[in-house]
Amino acid sequence: MKNPDLSAGTLIASVFGAGYIPVAPGTAGSLVSAGLFIALRPTAVITWILCFGFVVLGYWGCRAGRNKWGEDPSKVVIDEFVGCWISCMAVPAVWGIAGIGAAFVLFRIFDIFKPWPVSVFDRMKSAAGILLDDVAAGIMAALVLLLGSVIHGAL
Repeated sequence: MKNPDLSAGTLIASVFGAGYIPVAPGTAGSLVSAGLFIALRPTAVITWILCFGFVVLGYWGCRAGRNKWGEDPSKVVIDEFVGCWISCMAVPAVWGIAGIGAAFVLFRIFDIFKPWPVSVFDRMKSAAGILLDDVAAGIMAALVLLLGSVIHGAL
C-alpha cells in the first residue's frame, strides 16, 4: 500500500486512517466513533456540541475525500463516524457499553441495507449525499433505541 495522504482533509475524511483499513473500512470508522463515545462519556450538552462539530467536519471531510478519491470512496469513513455518533446519542446511560454496542450494530444494519429514507440520500451524487445517508441511518438507529428505551421503561 502506498503511504496514505496526511493532509488535513484526508485525515478527517479517513478518520485519522481508519478508512485505509482494507476490509470493512466503514465498520472501522463506526468503531472509532463508538469507542470515542465510550471513552468520553459526554454529557448531553457536550454530546450535542460534538455532534454539530462532527457534522460540519464530516461534510468538509466528505468533500475533501470525494475531491481526492472520487465519488463515495471507501476511504471516506467520517460519514460512518458521524452516523454512529448520532445513534450512540440515543443510548440511555444505564445501558452502558452494551447499549453503545446496540447503537453500533443498529447503525451498521441501517447503513448497509439502506432502507428508505437512507436510500434517497445514498443516491445523491455529492458530498452532502455521502454524509446524509449515514446521518439518516444514525437517526433511524437512534429512533429504534429510543423506542426500545420507552418500551423497556413501560415494562
